[in-house]
Amino acid sequence: MEKKLIGFDLFCGCGGVTQGFLKSGIDMRLGVDFEDSYKTTYQTNNKVPFLKSDIQKLKAEEILFYLGDISSHHLIVSSCAPCQPFSLKNSKRSRDSSIDPRIDLGFELIRVLNEFESLGIFCSGVFIENVPEFSKSPVWQSIRADLFSKGFSVANKVINCADYGVPQARRRFIALAVRDWCFLSMPKATHGDGLLPYKTVRDAFHSLPPIAAGEECEFTPNHKSRALSPINYQRITSVPFNGGSRSSFPEELVLDCHKKCDGHKDVYGRLSLDSPSPTITTRCVSITNGRYGHPLEHRAITVREAARLQSFPDDFIFYGNNIETNARMVGNAVPVEIAEIFGRFLSDKILDLPVLNLSPNNESCQPNNIAA
Repeated sequence: MEKKLIGFDLFCGCGGVTQGFLKSGIDMRLGVDFEDSYKTTYQTNNKVPFLKSDIQKLKAEEILFYLGDISSHHLIVSSCAPCQPFSLKNSKRSRDSSIDPRIDLGFELIRVLNEFESLGIFCSGVFIENVPEFSKSPVWQSIRADLFSKGFSVANKVINCADYGVPQARRRFIALAVRDWCFLSMPKATHGDGLLPYKTVRDAFHSLPPIAAGEECEFTPNHKSRALSPINYQRITSVPFNGGSRSSFPEELVLDCHKKCDGHKDVYGRLSLDSPSPTITTRCVSITNGRYGHPLEHRAITVREAARLQSFPDDFIFYGNNIETNARMVGNAVPVEIAEIFGRFLSDKILDLPVLNLSPNNESCQPNNIAA
């Protein structure tokens, strides 16, 4: 039997990592997340089961129920714990686990690995993604030490996703771990000075039909723009095309808060066609939350446009009650192309290694909460 990589995705969200890993050839078997709102989007697009579970209560036996017999294959896990506790936008006090308990969720990766090992299952590879500030946190220092103690080689780096062909300047911490004492590097950048040209907003938005604020395209899923209030419509029409900012507002349109403080300068700004976009966030469909104005149309970008900037394919459909729910899915996701590149890199490092897994008694591996 030919060895392959079988994977599962902790904190899977709508499935950016799962989608990218599938494209890299990894056989993904399960996504786990506490937010039930991700389920339809995750399962429909990835054709992979979604398990709604509190990660702190999740048992290895539940995961193994979905993985099947992996005794002849390598196991890989993605663990992209919530980034909000580590973001610069939060105060330092929010990094106290007694105030924000999400800060400790990253440790659940090590607990799950320990439980697997008690069952004779040894994960061969680990993928971790978070905000850049995570690299300096005690949480990461502890996780890295635990991975070393288990015999993993570990490499980590803060990357700019634009350097890997994503049309977005998104800085993220990435860590890879392989259960082998080797010199583990990271994939080399493919775009930038002396390399391929950066992918741009123009590249991402090509072929999308124009729409007005509040309209929805009948033929392109998720290509719907939020409506604008009359005064915000006046504001966006006063911003120059292709990279303009609110500095062009006439006096009567300047917000009172901006008269007192000139911070958050990207708010009400337009994207530049010939550059990568700024970081796509959970509020990327609102001109009041960043530089998310369309370069040439008088509106905010749509979920589909944001998804293209996150390198999701157009046949990946986002389901939910409203545009804000869909935007949260997109903004929280790992760019698909990043997951694909790093997944393929891990595969190349792992496939030739020996498989250490025993064959667990799957009859004893039953989930407490099987997603229908």
